[in-house]
Amino acid sequence: MDPLIFVAAIPVLVSLYGVIKRQRFFFLLGYFLFALIVIPDQLTKYLSDDGTTLNLSLTVIWLLQGIIAFPNRLNYDGSKVFRSFAIKTFISLALINAFAVILTQTDDSIDEGTRAAAGVFHAILVLFPVIATYLMVSNNIPVGTND
Repeated sequence: MDPLIFVAAIPVLVSLYGVIKRQRFFFLLGYFLFALIVIPDQLTKYLSDDGTTLNLSLTVIWLLQGIIAFPNRLNYDGSKVFRSFAIKTFISLALINAFAVILTQTDDSIDEGTRAAAGVFHAILVLFPVIATYLMVSNNIPVGTND
């Protein structure tokens, strides 16, 4: 099993903490940190002698996840604009990681242990934005100010 899998558990736990505490900063921080793990790994593979365009594509996709999930301390103000933006962000994060679930399960270059762990981590990272979207749509996310 790839030792990077153990490092990848940390951002998943950070996002889990954000979901449990309903703190968007930690939720997004986990996704951002996950992207920071994938980007150098895939970019290094792409730049190696046997790198493929798939490695470059994965680098770009997780760069987009890093940009989307870049954490900030803005609070949810209850506005329709923020709600719309948040839902689009959550759906984007879910789709990126749903793609990763499919990719990890179909890529024969990944060993079985890494495949299983990566699939579980990405499935969890699909579930979190779905939960966040539900909380946003059902008005269960606390309204705050930017003080």
